[in-house]
Amino acid sequence: MGERTRQILPRFIMGLAAAGLSLFFLFAERGDMPILLASSFFLMICLTDTLYAKIPNLLNLALVLAGVGFNVWATGLPGLLFSLGGLALGLGLLLPFYLMGGMGAGDVKALAALGALIGPSDIFQVFLLMAMFGGLMAIVHYALAHNLRKKCAAGWLTLRTFFITRDIESLKPDRSSEKLRFPYAAAIAFGFFAFVHWGGFF
Repeated sequence: MGERTRQILPRFIMGLAAAGLSLFFLFAERGDMPILLASSFFLMICLTDTLYAKIPNLLNLALVLAGVGFNVWATGLPGLLFSLGGLALGLGLLLPFYLMGGMGAGDVKALAALGALIGPSDIFQVFLLMAMFGGLMAIVHYALAHNLRKKCAAGWLTLRTFFITRDIESLKPDRSSEKLRFPYAAAIAFGFFAFVHWGGFF
């Protein structure tokens, strides 16, 4: 398997699996408006994130408006506060990771948009599940998209070099290496659908 194939294959597998799951819930839960809205949203952003490595602001804004509109229609002013609380928490949960360079702005906005639909309590549960799926996806992507044996050998060589030379500079990561990139929209989608199917942690 070529280097280019190893880089794109896991991204496409995970992204398209999340899009397929979104399509399944879109039809299986079509009587539940929040799940219908979220499934439509995830179907679109998983495809755009997989194919173009981007989550369009227009899709995030559309879910925010749909979430706020639905909750206000359902319960009035409490629904507005419910949506704003979910949006703020969704934004706050991923903002530190964005500031550290760990994920894109579109991922942060996507979780915030979902929060506007499902509220603060549920978005926190989705965040926990998303983190679990994101960690598993990172392991799979790193193992498939990179030469894992070569990376382990290089890491062992780095440690040996440090213990022999005691040069702290030898432990610094190679800044020229390519960053791991996978469609995090898929991790959010997996977290949401796991929450819908199994419920949260508490």
